[in-house]
This record gives sequence, structure tokens and C-alpha cells, in this order.
Amino acid sequence: MLALFKNQTFRRFFYGLLFDDAAMMVSPMLQGWIVLIQTDSAFWVGATAGVSGVGMTLFSPLAGVLIDRYNRKILLLVTQAIQIVLVAILGIAAFYELLEVWHVLGYGFCAGAFHAVRLPCKMAMTLDLVGPKNLLKGTAANFFSMTVMGVLAPLAGGWLIEREIYLGFVLMLVSLLVSSSIFLNLKNIKSPEISGSSHLEDLVYGAKYVVNNSIIRSLILAILVTEIFGWAVESMLPVIARDELGLDARGLGVLMSVGALGAAISTVIMTAMPDVENKGKLVIYGLFGFGFGLIVFAFSDNLLLSMILLALAYGSGVIYESGLSTLLQISVPDEMRGRVLSFQSLCWGFSGAAGFHAGAVAAILGAPIAVAAGGVVVVSNGIRIAKNIISIGAKVASGK
Repeated sequence: MLALFKNQTFRRFFYGLLFDDAAMMVSPMLQGWIVLIQTDSAFWVGATAGVSGVGMTLFSPLAGVLIDRYNRKILLLVTQAIQIVLVAILGIAAFYELLEVWHVLGYGFCAGAFHAVRLPCKMAMTLDLVGPKNLLKGTAANFFSMTVMGVLAPLAGGWLIEREIYLGFVLMLVSLLVSSSIFLNLKNIKSPEISGSSHLEDLVYGAKYVVNNSIIRSLILAILVTEIFGWAVESMLPVIARDELGLDARGLGVLMSVGALGAAISTVIMTAMPDVENKGKLVIYGLFGFGFGLIVFAFSDNLLLSMILLALAYGSGVIYESGLSTLLQISVPDEMRGRVLSFQSLCWGFSGAAGFHAGAVAAILGAPIAVAAGGVVVVSNGIRIAKNIISIGAKVASGK
């Protein structure tokens, strides 16, 4: 990964990612804790994540069209500017103790829409800056930014939120402002060639491409199942932290940070090791580690063991995410990349929307059952698709 930083533009881009990801990591933690305190309901905590997922899912197809047509740096800056205004408004409402649950839900929907644009946009820019040969390392560096801030931001956020809720919004606001200033100074970011077709025609063509291309369809479905069932754990962490492990806001921050630390260690290992020729194997190994990690984590009532298991689960999750993202980008032509990646972010939106069913299950059977059930589905699906995904990895590696 260090070799990538010889590229000055990528280096600046990475610094901008760090601060943007800091805001992204604090946001669900802050929203979930506010709703848990105000409602004392596992269902509403899950619904808060669910609303964000709905926003991301609805806007992802349109985001892909925009990314393939317009300057990606401008798209990043526009979505950040709108989010900065909304975060400032919520921070003021929290300072004057006027913040209500519906405010948090409304912001969650908007945040999901912002991420629908920014996540695939940042991934597409990574390939633009590092090239196909370094894509796995570039993708791992992208995830490394998220995982590093997944360690640091919740620690800082939990410490601030425990003192005053509005300080969590201050942390997000500062992070977004710094990130925007860095992205604003990126040089030589070229715009894609403008398509002669309409936005709607581009959208329909992109959807048909994903459905009709067997490799892309298989990869997208693999992502979708894991996001719907496995990553539902994120929406349940505030409930597990408080009700199962007896933690406060700071303790929740520590738990989230340890999980992200496991992911960060995985990204460092992937960037340091030689390139893996068959990335399909990475995907399957990651799926099994993620699923089994969730199952055991769900039923642990020991804090130290829970931290270790969550770190292992998140570390495995990053392995499969990096492998899938690399396979997707290598398998599509440049002019389709934004639209295909937008379907990946659409799937990521379902991980938030999973808060609806996870919250409902948790309200009836408990959060551990909701998380463990997701892990069982991930493992079962991994067994089902293993042969096909490894075959896809071999085909991509051979250039066929």
C-alpha cells in the first residue's frame, strides 16, 4: 500500500477519505444511541438504520448514472456540502435539546442517499488513480481508511456523546469540512465522456447489463445476501452493547472500534501480501469467517471474548468485500463502472434496511438471535455459491 502513496493525487485523495469516513463511522453510532435513549426500543434502533438503508437503496441506481456522466470530484463535494448543512442543523437542535426521533430518521434517510453517491464514487476514483494492476491494493487502502476511522472515530465519538449529544454532531461537522477542503484541492480529476443517451436510458441499460451478465449478476447477488443478513449486526450493536454487555455510550464506541480494528488488520495484511490470483477464494474464505464469527459473537456475554469475536468477524468481512469489489471493477468496461458499482452500493443499502427485520426479530426473540440468524444465512449461502465464485475468480484471473 505504501507504494500507492508515491502518487501525490492518490495520497491527497486518501487523506480526504479518512475524514469523510470519520463522519460516516460516527453517524450510525450517534443516531442509534439517540434513538435508544429516547425510545428504549430495539425495533426503533433497527428502524433508524433501516431508514438510512432505504435512502441508500433508492438513490443508488441514479447515483451510478451520475458517476458515469459527471465529474466524480464535484459529486463528492456537492453531497458533502448538503450533508454539512444538515449536520449543523441537527447539532444546533441537539444543543438546545430540541432533537426528536423523527429528526434523526429524516437525517438517516438523507445520509443514506449521500452515501449512495459517495461510496461508488470513491471506489471508481480509486481505479482511476491507481490503475487495474494495483486495484486490489487500492481497494484495500479504501477499506483501510474506513477501518482506521472505524477504530478512532467511535472512540472519540463515544467519549464526546457521553458528555453531550451535540458534541457528536460537532465531530461529524469538523470531519466533513476537513474532507471537503482536501477533495477541493485534488488536481487533474477528469470527467467521464458525456453519453449521448438520456439519464433514463443509461439507467435502464445499466440494469439490463447487470441482469444479463452472469458474472456480475452472481457477484451482486453474493453481496446482497450478505448485506441483508450478515451486516444487520451493525444496527443491533447499540442494543447488544447496552442490554447484553452492560456498556454505556463510551463502551459502545470501544466495542465498535475493536471490530473496526480487526478489519484494519485485515486490510494491512492484504496490502502487504503478494497479489492473490484467484480473488474468488478470498471472497469465500471471508464469507465463512464472517458468518461463523457472527454466530459465536451473538451468544457471548464476556466483554473481552465479544471484542475478539467481533474483530474476527469484521476482519473476515473486509476480506470478502475487498475480493468482491476487485472482481466487480475488473469485470466491467470503464463506461459501465459507475452503474455497476452503484448496484453494489444498492446492496450496501440493504445492510441498513436490514435493521427493520433485525429490529423486529430482536424485539421478539432478542438481539443475539437476530445476529446469530444472520450469521447462519451467511455461512449457508457461502457453501451454496463457493464453487461458482471460485470459478469466476479463475476466469477473471485468466482474462477470459
